[in-house]
Amino acid sequence: MDERRWIAAILAGDMQSFSCLVAKYEKMAYTIAVRIVENREDAEEVVQDAFLKMYQALPDFRFDSKFSSWFYRIVYRTALTALRGQHLFSDYDEVEAGDVSLAEQETATSLLEREDRKEIISQILKTLEKDEALLLTLYYLDECSVEEIVQITDLSESNVKTKLFRARKHFYTALEKRMKNEMRNLL
Repeated sequence: MDERRWIAAILAGDMQSFSCLVAKYEKMAYTIAVRIVENREDAEEVVQDAFLKMYQALPDFRFDSKFSSWFYRIVYRTALTALRGQHLFSDYDEVEAGDVSLAEQETATSLLEREDRKEIISQILKTLEKDEALLLTLYYLDECSVEEIVQITDLSESNVKTKLFRARKHFYTALEKRMKNEMRNLL
C-alpha cells in the first residue's frame, strides 16, 4: 500500500495503516533523533513525540512535498525542542566512548571481519559535529535530495551544499585517521 492510501486509511480510523507507516519510518526517525539529542532514551522519546505530532497534523498534510520530508522535519524540530529542554541524559556518551575504545584496540583485520561498512560509517559519523553527521546521514543513508534536506532542516540550498561539502571532507579525514590507526595496530 502506498503512502496516500495509508494516510487516507489512517484518517478514516485504521490504526493498522498507522502501524505500517510507523514501521516504515521509525528507523530513520530514530537515526535523525539520536544524531541530534545524542542519547538513545531521549531519541526514542523524541520519535514517539514526533509520531504523535505527525498523527495529529496528518489531516493538514497536502502532498505538496514528499511525506518522508514532511515527517522527518517534524522529527528534526521535535529533537531540537528536546535538546533545548535540557532534560537529556548524559550516559549515552559514556557508553559510546567505551565502544569506541574497544574498537580502537582491535586490529584492522578482525575489525573488518566483525563489522560491516555501515557500522564503521556509523562510528565515524559519531565523531563528527551533529549537523554534519545528520546531513551525511540524510543525504547518503536515507538518500534524501538536497531539496528534501532543505525542507527538513530549514537551511538554504547553498548552505546545505556547503555543509555537505565540509562534512564530506571531515568524514574523509576521520576515515583516513581511523585507517592509519588500524594499520599501526597491524604492525
